[in-house]
Amino acid sequence: MSAETGPSWYCLALGDGLLATVPLKDIEEAFDQLYPRGEAPPDAAVFSRHRLDGLQCYVTVFFSPALADLARRFKAHPCAKPGGRDLDLLVGLAGALQL
Repeated sequence: MSAETGPSWYCLALGDGLLATVPLKDIEEAFDQLYPRGEAPPDAAVFSRHRLDGLQCYVTVFFSPALADLARRFKAHPCAKPGGRDLDLLVGLAGALQL
């Protein structure tokens, strides 16, 4: 990996928004086990994006590079850093998006 691109982010498509609630909760719980509240490093975060396609909502989650091991546990794959628009912080620190 080149110094220009930096470490990889990880993404995971969860599909339908209604069905995504269980995996989202699982990710939150795994993060909390890894970093009890208040102990996460500033570069550790998971973001979610909800996209509407007609009447259907699709959810994708993005793990910061600091959470590569956690991302792989959930079978997420390397991807580009997500743009800041329409992202919601799921767990961790929002500043991870700028790091």
